[in-house]
Amino acid sequence: MSENNAYGEFAAYYDRLMQDAPYDRWMTFFQQAMARYQKMPRHVADLGCGTGTLTVRLFAEGYKVTGVDLSEEMLIAAQDKVTAHSPRLRFLCQDLRELRLPELCDVAVSFCDAMSYLLSEADLKQTFERVRACLKPDGLFLFDLHSLYKLRETLGQQVFYDLGDDVSYVWQSRFDAATDTVEYDVTFFALEKEREGLYRRFREVHHQRAYEVEVVTELLRGAGFNTVEVYADFSWDVPTATAERLFFVAR
Repeated sequence: MSENNAYGEFAAYYDRLMQDAPYDRWMTFFQQAMARYQKMPRHVADLGCGTGTLTVRLFAEGYKVTGVDLSEEMLIAAQDKVTAHSPRLRFLCQDLRELRLPELCDVAVSFCDAMSYLLSEADLKQTFERVRACLKPDGLFLFDLHSLYKLRETLGQQVFYDLGDDVSYVWQSRFDAATDTVEYDVTFFALEKEREGLYRRFREVHHQRAYEVEVVTELLRGAGFNTVEVYADFSWDVPTATAERLFFVAR
């Protein structure tokens, strides 16, 4: 769900490698937020939707949903999940910094760290302004970000790997304290279906950044959101110093 690196060949394997991602917890957080803020949205925008796992689940809940992502390859994978085409479910290929929706939405969501791919305050500010412009006056914006603690202590300076029958990868993470960013350098080995026993190697490099809560809050207020609340790790608790995933609710 990248805004500074479009997922290319990785898109074909994304769902397989993300099969343990906490999609149920993101859906639960969304549902709890709708009850907590007494929202009954008709139209939900899923920003940085990737391969559309949450987009399709929101649609199955009865919402009109617009999924937006920068990567054409990821959106092709998302379209493959749609069993029957409907005017109430659509996908748009757009950079979130230039977001344009056909009509205003009631709620915008951006989960699975899509906003963490925005590497400058200027990019974050521009995206918040575009989201605000695409929301109805009483709209709600929910999104999550990796915390600085998570990038520095959990993801940074690490090597991860997975060995599968048809695809394996080696994932090297490097944290840069000067910019509060982490670089993910991932090398894949994918089985060639047309060439039995042979594997194709390809590489993708992605970057994410963490922001202080105060910075994000001020950028949201500057973009026109009146109320900003921050929670942590899929709960409705105030973030601690060791919180790993920050959840923002902007109204």
